[in-house]
Amino acid sequence: MRRSFATLTLSLFLGLALAQEPLDPPAAPWAQEAVELLVTKGVFIGYPDGTFRWREPLTRQEAALALYRLLAAYGLDRLSPEEVDKLLEATRRLREELGAQGQAVEALKEEQKALEERLRVLEAQPSQEGEVRALEQALKEAQKRLQALEEAQKGLEAAQRALEARNLEDQLKQAEAALRDLNERLRALEARPQADPRQVEALRQEQKALEERLRALEEAREAQAAGLRRLEEALQGLPEARRLAEEAQARLQALEPQVKALEEGLKGQEERLRALEGRVQALEARQAQDEARLRALEEEVAALKRTLTPSRPPLHLGLATYRGDVDGAWYGRLLLGHDALLGPLGLRLAYEAPFADPAQGLASLDLTFRTSFGDLDGYFGVGGGLYLEGTPFGQLLIGAGVRVVPNLSLFLEGHQRYLFDGQAGQRSTLAFGLAARF
Repeated sequence: MRRSFATLTLSLFLGLALAQEPLDPPAAPWAQEAVELLVTKGVFIGYPDGTFRWREPLTRQEAALALYRLLAAYGLDRLSPEEVDKLLEATRRLREELGAQGQAVEALKEEQKALEERLRVLEAQPSQEGEVRALEQALKEAQKRLQALEEAQKGLEAAQRALEARNLEDQLKQAEAALRDLNERLRALEARPQADPRQVEALRQEQKALEERLRALEEAREAQAAGLRRLEEALQGLPEARRLAEEAQARLQALEPQVKALEEGLKGQEERLRALEGRVQALEARQAQDEARLRALEEEVAALKRTLTPSRPPLHLGLATYRGDVDGAWYGRLLLGHDALLGPLGLRLAYEAPFADPAQGLASLDLTFRTSFGDLDGYFGVGGGLYLEGTPFGQLLIGAGVRVVPNLSLFLEGHQRYLFDGQAGQRSTLAFGLAARF
C-alpha cells in the first residue's frame, strides 16, 4: 500500500537529517541511481522543511537509510528481477563502503566516552551549568550520529538479506521453468518409437546442470537463513530493518517446500530419463544385432551370387570334335564367342568341317544364353548358317561345361540343324571339346 508524503517524511526524518555529517562523503552515482529507481516505483523522499533538496549530494548513510527503510515500507514484490539485481549490487557495495568507515565509528565512540567523562566532572561543579548543558547536547548529537551510522549498517544488512531472498525466489522460478521445459522435451522423446541418443544425452547434461543449480540454491538458502538468525539480535529497536529480516525469513521458509518439490521432480525425471536411456540402449543393441545379421546376409548373398553367377571372362575360344550322323566322318569345330554382351546373352561364331576335307565345311552364327552354378555352365542357343556347298540351315544348340582350371573348361554340346534344301532334311550332332576364356 502506498503511503502519503507526510507519513513517509516523518518516518525518514531522523535517519536522513542525522546522516548529514562531514565524516560521510557523498554517495557514488550508482547508489543515487538505486534510490532513484525506488522513486520511480512511486516512492518519495523529502525533508521536514517540505523540500526535496535534489541538487544536494546524497551521502552514503542517506542512501543506506533510504534503501532499507523504503524497501521495508513498500516491499520487494513490486520490483522486477532486473531491478532486484541492481538494488542488490548497490546494497552490497554500500555495505562495503560503510564497513570501511570503521575508524569513523571508533572515533565517534571515543568522542562519546570523552564527553561522558567530561560531563561527570562538570556535573560535580554547579557553577558550570551552562557548559554542562552544552556537553549534554554535544553528547546527544554524538550518540545520534553513532546510532545513525550503526542503524545504516544494520538496516543495510537486513535489506541485503531481503533482496537475496527475493533473488533466490526469482532463481527458483527460473529453475522451475527449466524443469518444465525438460519435462516437455522428455515427454516428446518418450512418445517417439526410437529416441535420438544425442537428444537423450543433451537432456542428461541439462538435467545435471539443473541439479547443480538447485544444490547451489539450497546452499545459498541455508546460508541466508543462518545469517538472518545471527542478525536477529542486532535488529532490536529497528522496526524497519526487523520487518525486512522477517520478510526475508518468510521468503526463505516458503522456498523450502518448493526446493523439495523441485528435487522430487528431478528424481522422477531421473527415473524416466534412465528408463529412456535403457530403451535407447536396447534399441542400439537390437540395431547392432540387425546390422550384424544384415552383414551376414549380405555375405551369404554375395557368396550365392558368386556361386550362381561366378565371375569369369566372357570371351571364349573353343575346339571340339564330333562324328557326322550321315557319312560317319569325324568333324572338327572351331568357335569364337562372347556370352555376356547383354547380361547373360551373347553371340557365337563357329566353323566346322570334316578332317578329311577341311574345305567342305559350314559356318554358323548363334544367339546364346548362359547360366552358371559354381564351376558348371549351362547354355543354349538359336541361330543358323550355311554349308559351303550352298545349303542354308537353321539350328538349335544346347550344351554344358565344367571348369577344369579358372580359364579352361571342358564342354559337351548338341546341335539340331534344319536344312532349307526343299526336302526338310535334318542333321544332329553331339560334340565334345575344350574352351579357353580370356
